[in-house]
Amino acid sequence: MSTEISFPDCQKPQLSPELAKNRVAQAQQIFGPRVVQRLLAFALYLLGAKRSAIGQALNIPTETVKSMIKTINRDGIAGLEDRRCASAKNLESPKPAPISCREEDSSLVIDFGAPGRELKIPRNDPLLLKAVIVSMANNRLLSQREAAQALHITSSYMSTLTRRLQEEGAASLADKRQGQKHDYRVPAPVKGEIIQQFAADIVCHGQTSSDKISAELKERCELELSPRTIRHHLSLLGLRPIKHSLPQLIKAVKKNSTTSSS
Repeated sequence: MSTEISFPDCQKPQLSPELAKNRVAQAQQIFGPRVVQRLLAFALYLLGAKRSAIGQALNIPTETVKSMIKTINRDGIAGLEDRRCASAKNLESPKPAPISCREEDSSLVIDFGAPGRELKIPRNDPLLLKAVIVSMANNRLLSQREAAQALHITSSYMSTLTRRLQEEGAASLADKRQGQKHDYRVPAPVKGEIIQQFAADIVCHGQTSSDKISAELKERCELELSPRTIRHHLSLLGLRPIKHSLPQLIKAVKKNSTTSSS
C-alpha cells in the first residue's frame, strides 16, 4: 500500500456554505469550537493557504494563526487542545476499563471491564489458572498483588512464578508437590491404624514420632507408609499439636480415676 498522499486540486472542489455550516456546527458539539477552529486553520495551512489568508477566512489574527500552526507542528494532536482550559476531554484517549478478578462457584472469573468479556477458569485446573494469571501479571494486565490474591499465594511466591514462566515456560508452573500429594492418599482404615498406633505409643511410652509409627505399622500391619505421609495425616487429624499435652492429660485422668476409686 502506497504511503503517498494525493493532493487535491484546491481550485476544483465545489464547497457548499450550507453543508459547511452544518458540519462545523456538528463538529463543534463533539470537539468544541476552539478545537474545530484549529483543525480548519491547520487544514487550510496544509492545503497551501497563506497564514494571513487563513486569519482572514477564520476571522482570527495572523499571529494567532502562526502560533496555532507552530504548536500543532510541535505537539501533534495535543496541540489542538485549548491550553487555557483545564483539559480538552474530547481529545483524551479513552482509558481502558480496569481488569478485575472475582470468585464464582468453584471458578475464578476475570472481568475485562466490558459486557460479555469475561474469562472463567475452574479452580480444579490449577495449572491453567496459574498460566493465565501469571501471564497477565508478566504483561502488566494485573499487578503482582492482584495476581497473588487471585492465586491465594504470597506476593513473594508470585514473584517466583513470574520469573519461572519467563525463564522456563508454562511447564515450570506445575505443582512440584503433586507426586507427594499422591503419596498422602490413604483409605480411612489406614488412617484409623495411624490414630491407633499414635494413641498406643502415647499411652505406653508418653511419646511418639512419625518415624516410629511408620516402622511399627510396617511390622504390625505390613503397611508401607512413609514418615512424611504419617506427619501429613497427623497434622490433618489434629494429633501433632497434642503430642506433648496428651501424656499429661492421661496422667491426670489416671490420677483422678485412682482418687475416685479410693
